[in-house]
Amino acid sequence: MFLPFSPPPSTSLFPVFLLLLLFLPPSLVSSSLSHTPLSWTSPHDPCYHLDGRPRHCLSEFINAAYGVPVNASHSQQGPDYDSNIITLTDLHNPHNLTCWMAHRGTDTGEWVLTVPLGRRFEITYISLQFCHQGEPSDPISISILKSMDFGRTWRPMQHYSSDCLGNFGLPSQTVAQTRHQETEPLCSDPRPLQKQRGGMVLAFSTLDGRPSSPDFDHSPTLQDWVTATDIRVVFHQLSKVAKAGNLDKKQEARWRDAPLALSDLQVGGRCKCNGHASRCRRDDTGRAVCVCEHHTAGPDCDVCEDFYFDRPWHRATPTHPNPCVACECNGHSNKCRFSMEVFQQSGRHSGGVCQKCRHHTAGRHCQYCQNGYTRNHSKPLNHRKACQPCQCHPLGAVGRWCNQTSGQCLCREGVMGLRCNRCAPGYKQGKSPLRPCIRKFTATIYAKEESRKRCVSYCQPSQVKVRMNLETYCLKDYVLKVQVRGMERSGPWWQFSISVQTVFRTGSTSRVRRGPQSLWVPDRDLGCGCPALHVGRTYLLIGAEEGERGWGPEESRLVADRSTLALQWREHWSPKLRGFRGQDKRGRCPPKSPNSHHREHSKPQSGYVPPHLLTEKDSDSVNTHSVEVDETQTLAVPHTHPHTEVKSTVATPSPTTPALVCSTQGPE
Repeated sequence: MFLPFSPPPSTSLFPVFLLLLLFLPPSLVSSSLSHTPLSWTSPHDPCYHLDGRPRHCLSEFINAAYGVPVNASHSQQGPDYDSNIITLTDLHNPHNLTCWMAHRGTDTGEWVLTVPLGRRFEITYISLQFCHQGEPSDPISISILKSMDFGRTWRPMQHYSSDCLGNFGLPSQTVAQTRHQETEPLCSDPRPLQKQRGGMVLAFSTLDGRPSSPDFDHSPTLQDWVTATDIRVVFHQLSKVAKAGNLDKKQEARWRDAPLALSDLQVGGRCKCNGHASRCRRDDTGRAVCVCEHHTAGPDCDVCEDFYFDRPWHRATPTHPNPCVACECNGHSNKCRFSMEVFQQSGRHSGGVCQKCRHHTAGRHCQYCQNGYTRNHSKPLNHRKACQPCQCHPLGAVGRWCNQTSGQCLCREGVMGLRCNRCAPGYKQGKSPLRPCIRKFTATIYAKEESRKRCVSYCQPSQVKVRMNLETYCLKDYVLKVQVRGMERSGPWWQFSISVQTVFRTGSTSRVRRGPQSLWVPDRDLGCGCPALHVGRTYLLIGAEEGERGWGPEESRLVADRSTLALQWREHWSPKLRGFRGQDKRGRCPPKSPNSHHREHSKPQSGYVPPHLLTEKDSDSVNTHSVEVDETQTLAVPHTHPHTEVKSTVATPSPTTPALVCSTQGPE
């Protein structure tokens, strides 16, 4: 809009700045008036409170165009027609105007004035002072544009025209209707305010009429809207006025033949320092740079300085100064990086990761000791000798590794002590450097060895071929998928509380259903680990029919003993076991003969070998019904217990029937 007035003697900033107080948002007015004098006269740094806490600070409000040469070009005269104009940006004196006048014969076409600011500024206003006082007789059309990339691309900020819709395709308005429109150029008629105070000034406020301007410090959209590195003013239509003022006769004669005459161009704003600097100075190359505080860096204080990467960079606001925070490396490193993943995992509190830890430390905060070193608790964590070498015995320890916190070395068999320098109870010092401590063979150890050998003999041979096809499946008393819930002793037996999840097979004497059940295991069998059952685990339980178990004929209990397989469950067994169950239901399992059952019960306990543990040689003597080869499915499983190592071989299936191989280790 045009604001005619007769300014008093002042510097180049004062006349227009007073006018703009009517249009600036309260946040910018208060910061430029009340904060600025304090910030330049206060003995302490304005970016910090008196107690040292960081706070939001602003660089000095200046005329960014002062002393900057202006480039003027005409659309019909070619580029750089009249460059390096300094009369528009010199010290403005209303009593001694220095005017720039367009050349004669340029009444048609466009005049373009470009002001390179040399760095990013947050622009508050742009003003043009004309050399005449009268009202233009013809319509005038002006555009104000900005560049954020030093003149490579341009974006319009404001249009002035008496015919906005015809010249720019925009309605005439001075206020953005919505927040989505507040970063779009508006168009208005500049002439209604030309007669105020006798002068002619075109003043554009970048935030006037923008809905989010009261919340500028928290609006990244508006912060981007006011940022510029270059300003361009385009005069689309030129007109002459009737009366000139403040010019001598010779200048007035020249002006009357000129289509355009300007005396001053101002761009008011601050160096874009993102609230992290109170000063903006010239560097050795003459370019204005922010004097960054809060451990920020960069020409706009838009990055964190080295080693202050514990949190991501943010612009400072009046409520949150957002300083950059140093990484916590306990004095063992001066280099770190930021990790967003670590930052998110910490609850958005800390994301710094230390690099190149010194003094034999390691870890994200250099809080651990490297391999071969342990914590020296007589020194604080930030001491250069906080980690000391491991004191492991060269013979009793395996290598030079030790626990980084306690210093416990990794000892060889039979060796103990923090440094692995003593023989454990039951061991004595040996003569070999590979076995510095050897076992003492006492009566107790001998008894344990004998007990282990008896268990191995009692729990079946150590190497057998474990095979189960439909033929042996049909001989089982039960095939169940169970989960062990608990256990308690009951005389010579152990009672396990189990949950039967799937019933694949039950014999005529075993009526097992899904749900809670009790499983009884003899104490001797469980002591030798056959079967080995652990609370909380799921097993495939295969119980073969065997002889007497010591129960009366009226009692019916689910029993697992040394002839029972307890294999940790594997999901890939389920389809084949269901296949066996399906064939059983279709009548593929032959009925057992009473004689065969009587012979099994008459066998002595010590010589009994369950059907699923028969070797190939023994399997010929078992009286079972045969099944067609092409209808047989084979399940090969290993039978193991803690005292044996079983080599399981997979039975060869028929070409038309796939085999199920259950390769698993026994219960731990």
